[in-house]
Amino acid sequence: MIEGGLDMELVRHLLASGQAQLVPIPPEIVAKVGSQGYVAGVIPARTFDGQPNDVPTTAVMNFLVTREGVSDDAVYLMTKSLFDHLDQLIQTNPVAKDIDVKKAATDLPIPLHPGAERYYREIGVIK
Repeated sequence: MIEGGLDMELVRHLLASGQAQLVPIPPEIVAKVGSQGYVAGVIPARTFDGQPNDVPTTAVMNFLVTREGVSDDAVYLMTKSLFDHLDQLIQTNPVAKDIDVKKAATDLPIPLHPGAERYYREIGVIK
């Protein structure tokens, strides 16, 4: 098993060499596992050579994490900057188009930092 972003070079090479294959993981299996941070996902058709169809899989939620003691203001500004400049991030990593501020503060496996919480309250994502 390899965990990584879509179009990962290592997976591309393994598939091309015939040393690996994509194994579908249906959404109902992902739901049964019920592990926080994992959700049902899809590897879109043609992500890899020779992959004509979508492949259901498990996806990993990405989190921006900081250490204890980072100021509320610093985390607020980091969070705000991320979403204010999401279009630039998408230009460098197209998978970032799936980042949705409306979902950013839901189903978190760790507590939300007060600085991030302030930003999400400010934009009305959380009450």
